[in-house]
Amino acid sequence: MHTSTPKVLCLAVLSLLAVGSLLAKPDPSDSAPWTFVSIPDFLNFDIEYPQKGWEGALGFIVGSMKKEDPAFALVAGDLVMGHWGTKKEEVDQWAKKYYPGWVQRFKDHGLKVYAALGDHEVADNPWRGAVATAVPFYKDAFRRHLKMPLNGPDHMKGTAFYWLHKNALFVSVDVFEKGKSNQGEIAAGVTGKQLEWFERVLREHGPKVNHIVVMGHTPILRPVRTYSSSGMLTVKGRDSDFWKLMAKHGVDLYLCGEVHAVTCTRRDGIQQIAHGGLIGRTTKPNYLLVTVHEDKLELDLKEIDLINGKGRLWQKNKSKGPWDTITITRERKKRGFTSIGKVSINKETDAKKFEAATGFFTEKDNPK
Repeated sequence: MHTSTPKVLCLAVLSLLAVGSLLAKPDPSDSAPWTFVSIPDFLNFDIEYPQKGWEGALGFIVGSMKKEDPAFALVAGDLVMGHWGTKKEEVDQWAKKYYPGWVQRFKDHGLKVYAALGDHEVADNPWRGAVATAVPFYKDAFRRHLKMPLNGPDHMKGTAFYWLHKNALFVSVDVFEKGKSNQGEIAAGVTGKQLEWFERVLREHGPKVNHIVVMGHTPILRPVRTYSSSGMLTVKGRDSDFWKLMAKHGVDLYLCGEVHAVTCTRRDGIQQIAHGGLIGRTTKPNYLLVTVHEDKLELDLKEIDLINGKGRLWQKNKSKGPWDTITITRERKKRGFTSIGKVSINKETDAKKFEAATGFFTEKDNPK
């Protein structure tokens, strides 16, 4: 007698939900412009939090990004120095010392962060013998402490991942794959099972969004400027299947670090931006501000002057650490970060246009 009552109630609830969804008005914020920032190689050293002699400058840098009101910050690898030995116990010990502070710094500024894996998160290049064997220990530590989305390929959960925000798809790749290269037993790139996963993500989510951004540690297009870097590059570059897939599926931006210098290169409708931090060694850290519209991306690279100290901070298994102090003068703080290049990616028509390029985006002074 009462067996049909739950079914009747369920149907009634479903009907109300259906009516409600038809009557619900679109959220105007979905089409409103929004922002995100990018700062690869932040920090590239084992830094405590708080770090004596650093906090005034670091607080200003992170605080300046927060004032852009970004949905999140992207860090394309090299969070730490990461020369933590080759035994799992060692890696876990030092990861526990440095990763929590790195994460907490962004939390204390109310800034959500998505971080890619850099070479310093996997013991630093080159990878031969015991160092190559230890790479899984390093990846596991990154996965546990950074807590990135676990939606990547089975063998790279937490080190390759994607997320959706409003009208954009973001994909972070793990370029540190097993293979043979001049770096030893790692060949930087996206191949095999990761490439298959990458294509599935682009195919499934790409058509539903207006913009696609990919983040990986190593530059693909070359040549690029370098500063205090081994200059590691993605194997095969523009001829790689990784790049060809991005071109095929209409990726807009490829954000990378590693080289600690700025080079902006545009090919096949994709804007590659190699830039970032190395704070503690550089004198001109920079970040990228991206303003996202329905049919346009506005890019602005911003830089500030930094004064380094005279002493050095200790780093495990590294003879030359970062400077012991970093300072931004009061006058420079008043001016704030200043633009070193802008470009607008106009997508109002099927033919993507790169407009109003200034500074580094003009490419006229790019290395040949």
